[in-house]
Amino acid sequence: SIFLLYSKFGRRLEAPSRPSQRSSPLPSPADPTGPPQSFRTHRMSKDKQVAKKDNSGCLYTLAVIALLVVCCGESVGFSVFNKYIFSGPLQAPIFVTATHQLFCFMGACIIWGLSPRSFYTRTKIDSPAAWTKIMLIPLMFCMNIGMNNLSLQFTTLALNQLIRSFSPVAIALTSFLIEGKTQSMPKALSLTALVGGVIMGVSSSPDFELLGFLICAGSVFGQAMGIVMTAFVMGGTSVKLHVFDVLLYATLPSLIILLPWSYAMGEFDVLRNEIASEGFGPVLGLICAGGSLAFTYNLFCTIFIKMTSSVYYGVTGGFRCALAIVISFFIFPQKITFMGIAGIVVAMSAFVANSFFTMKEKLASQKKITASDDVEARAAEKERLLEAEDADYEVTKPQKIIK
Repeated sequence: SIFLLYSKFGRRLEAPSRPSQRSSPLPSPADPTGPPQSFRTHRMSKDKQVAKKDNSGCLYTLAVIALLVVCCGESVGFSVFNKYIFSGPLQAPIFVTATHQLFCFMGACIIWGLSPRSFYTRTKIDSPAAWTKIMLIPLMFCMNIGMNNLSLQFTTLALNQLIRSFSPVAIALTSFLIEGKTQSMPKALSLTALVGGVIMGVSSSPDFELLGFLICAGSVFGQAMGIVMTAFVMGGTSVKLHVFDVLLYATLPSLIILLPWSYAMGEFDVLRNEIASEGFGPVLGLICAGGSLAFTYNLFCTIFIKMTSSVYYGVTGGFRCALAIVISFFIFPQKITFMGIAGIVVAMSAFVANSFFTMKEKLASQKKITASDDVEARAAEKERLLEAEDADYEVTKPQKIIK
């Protein structure tokens, strides 16, 4: 009893007179001599750490969901806004597209100057192949976004989004004709269903207009040609560009294409008449609203991709397209038939399925690259250790003394 009392309390009393530099380990619950209070404190700290991890995981999930909602909302809102102004208040889609590019350039300059390096660091371009790719981006943008915005003057938003969902098929056909690239069986089946759904929805639509269809289809194939030709020209050269790198390098060259195009279509006269009738303030407000939407959409999408992956963002394309089609019927006067509804459902389902199969293929290829990198790293480490052992042996082995 005296020994137990001394072991519990005597050591505590003697501790100030004999300070020690080494901290004693935490007692185990089976140790009868250890203070039970410290063990309970240790357990409580572990529980707090687990709860903190759970809370951080929940906050991360909520942040990703919120960003996804914002990105989808901005995508749909941007499409609705463009359809509204191009059909009425400001019928100058090419000029407005040029102002969007200018706003994106100014926003990218602000991000470049003010954001921390962990969020964005400008990529320096040194190789001619990289500059070739960057110079292809403005041409691709004008063929894709410029013609798409122009088509909104002549077709409904629902038909525009349905035709735009044909882009995976256009990319697959173009890559096969130029590069000889084939698709896997699941992706081929989903693309076949997508073709059938688009044909059903477009052919049965009472709002079908040939000119708008041709311009929108041209934007889809322009997008596909731009993507495939960029990859073909680059060959084996790998250039990783941030979204803001593209905005910094490619937006101003696109103005060289968009502004003469807008002038040739007489949009400067339309803009002058609109300012004379409505005033400079309302027109400037519409231009600033569209430019702000264009830049903030790129910003939020960049944050979402940074928190998740571009692969996962690509899967949301079908949901964004379907949401824009549904909302357009509540805002604009559009007509639809039962065959059109069936075509939209088939097309959107096939689009989502194709995105899912693409995501699986990309994740599998990334996993293979990671595994090969790990093998190479382990081999390099093993080689380094063997070289170190050889060096140690050369130093420590007995040397023959020559007399």
